[in-house]
Amino acid sequence: MRTAVRASSRDLLGRMSPTTPVEVISAAEVRTPRVTLRPLTEGDRRAFLALVGASREHLTPWIPLHRAGESDDAFFDRQLAGAREGDQTGSAWRRVGVLGDGAIIGAFNLNAITRGLSWHADAVWWVGREHTRLGLASEGVTAMLEYALTDPPTGLGLHAVHAGIDPENVGSRRLVERLGFREDASQRSDLQVGSEWRSHEFFVKHAA
Repeated sequence: MRTAVRASSRDLLGRMSPTTPVEVISAAEVRTPRVTLRPLTEGDRRAFLALVGASREHLTPWIPLHRAGESDDAFFDRQLAGAREGDQTGSAWRRVGVLGDGAIIGAFNLNAITRGLSWHADAVWWVGREHTRLGLASEGVTAMLEYALTDPPTGLGLHAVHAGIDPENVGSRRLVERLGFREDASQRSDLQVGSEWRSHEFFVKHAA
């Protein structure tokens, strides 16, 4: 039985990003003033792949999205299947961020959701090149964390969210520190980035 005492959603949000209110529409969608996190759909194929193509150089150093030899359509099919499987099994919560005009800005994912003595997940996100430096990544990650760390039925009820960050990825490191993640000095691991293995530092955000 879970006995942790949680702060209210409003309190959790205030600690993460005081100027970004988050509205949970349903288990499928989470909304901020500018960004809606929703499931990927087949109708997103063209726009999603266009964003990835335009952002390839921007993303590849930190999170190369395609597997070796993978076509764009195969990549999209894998993302679509992963999102659906995550929802069906409860093993992941994978969403795209969408602006009010329908433009896709990137992806915000909770992977490897584990429910045992500790309920936790690994967070991975990316924002397309044209949508950087606008605070949209921070807004999307804040919404994802709010949903992850809030008790059911309005959230996933996780105890902690982890993120592995390449030490050279200064922007992501600043973002997690600003949103209240703490560095977990006990963890440091090499993760595969494309064909290379890169050392990553690990950060954790606990529920209040």
